[in-house]
Amino acid sequence: MAASSAAIALDKLRRDRQLPLGTVLARGLRYVRELLVARLYLRHADVVGPHARTLARPRIENLGRLEIGASFLARSVNVPVELGTGPRGVLRIGDAVRINYGASIFAERAVTIGNRVRIGPYVMIADTDFHDAYNRSQRTPGSPVIVEDDVLIGAKATVLKGVRIGRAAIVGAGAVVTRSVEPFSVVAGVPASVVGRLDASRFVPDSKG
Repeated sequence: MAASSAAIALDKLRRDRQLPLGTVLARGLRYVRELLVARLYLRHADVVGPHARTLARPRIENLGRLEIGASFLARSVNVPVELGTGPRGVLRIGDAVRINYGASIFAERAVTIGNRVRIGPYVMIADTDFHDAYNRSQRTPGSPVIVEDDVLIGAKATVLKGVRIGRAAIVGAGAVVTRSVEPFSVVAGVPASVVGRLDASRFVPDSKG
């Protein structure tokens, strides 16, 4: 792990060679530190892929199964990222996923986050309403949530149970997604509705690892 982390850090140093040497070295050291600290902060996950990083400590409550892919990054600098599973829940997070501060993802049954997904600050994704409206001590059953590859979810958006967000869709800031979203769609509002579409033939995935 240490040798692999060092190799990635050296690759980043090469990419940043136009910057002042002090800045390049500081970035390299910070990157290695984030890799090493993530091993501690993500220790309650069942699977953590290589090169996962954390900025500050996320809050993790894993009562079921939590799988985190390679090159994951959780930014908890201002407010912790929250990842949780119920006793029978499965939360799967793909490769090269970025989750910003204050975001909360919970799986009572199943939540799947695809590769290269970008999740903005204070986003809420949950496959359950948590409690019955009339009997507050009774948990409601979960209905799986799927976020496909290359999706971008803006700040303070909410993704409700049973929703599938198609590949490369964009969810606008503050949107409440109550029903599934087609690939390459742009949705916004409360409840979220389609406000635009992307040209799939021009789409290029984010290549940052």
